[in-house]
Amino acid sequence: MPETIRSTLDRFFSHYLECELDKVTPGYVWVIPANRRELPELHYENPFALWLIATGNRCVVSVQPPLENPLKKQIAHMGLGVFRTPAGQKTLLDTVARTLGSRLNLSPVSGPILFATPATFRLLNLHPCRQVTPEDKPLLAATGLYGPYLDKSINDGTCFAAFDHDQPVSIAGTWEVPHLNEQVAEMCVPGTIPSKRREGYGKTALSYATRAVLNTGKIPIYLTSDRNPASIATARAVGYQPYGWQFRVEITTGT
Repeated sequence: MPETIRSTLDRFFSHYLECELDKVTPGYVWVIPANRRELPELHYENPFALWLIATGNRCVVSVQPPLENPLKKQIAHMGLGVFRTPAGQKTLLDTVARTLGSRLNLSPVSGPILFATPATFRLLNLHPCRQVTPEDKPLLAATGLYGPYLDKSINDGTCFAAFDHDQPVSIAGTWEVPHLNEQVAEMCVPGTIPSKRREGYGKTALSYATRAVLNTGKIPIYLTSDRNPASIATARAVGYQPYGWQFRVEITTGT
């Protein structure tokens, strides 16, 4: 990974974690109490009680303050690789539940953090694809691909749809990010309509949207789930590379 890319992404995720990633000693795990964990992040309704990011043999666990000491005790007996195992994630989740209250609804998610550069990027022109305009919203809404969260991406020229004849069947764009938005763009991939999956439409849409981001000079990042291997394969086909891995525990409002 180019050092300039690593440095920029370290700074980007440091804002979320309330910790300077570049100060973390390789091989160590830092548990950081963060007031930010009490509030929902942009695009989310609920806060993340715990947000772990591991990158380059460095690991930071940003947590709600009451979790600091209980997690430090648990992590003292865990190696870096343990976090990526089901047993390791269950240990973290159980500690959160036990400390904050077992009646809370906790929703864990884990997955890779990927990025692309002009050197790694591959344009996949597998299907007709074009930039989405505001006039396309009704057509996209009719297929279930449009949401208001895409408006900024549409206005910025980073939202693209892949077509089957005259029908949009897959879409990709960018999320609005709360910091370093002149240097980093987070990809937003609502997906492909069910009848057209596994045919390359998603790869095409993501490829075109990624190229648009790279043309602005920004670093595109792609966050997805370990439980979605198709999404990971799509990103890698376009040329996305690993920056790190994350594990988050969201406090949801359901019953």
